[in-house]
Amino acid sequence: MPGANPSNQRGRVSATPPQPDRLIRLHEVCALTSVGKTSVYSIEGFPKRVQLSRRAVGWRLSEVQAWIETRVQAGGQ
Repeated sequence: MPGANPSNQRGRVSATPPQPDRLIRLHEVCALTSVGKTSVYSIEGFPKRVQLSRRAVGWRLSEVQAWIETRVQAGGQ
């Protein structure tokens, strides 16, 4: 039935299903950005952290990836 499968647009099927946004911890933020722990908290414009518990924080992966992309684009200009 045409149009029955929403992931199949114009005969193309997505190779990877969309993933929900997830929270990542500081060590993963540092690994993705190549930025040190202290810098993560002090860089202006860096994504805000999400308080997970009294002593734990995380960052939205999508926001960190978007920040990385803006840095890549800014470096190429």
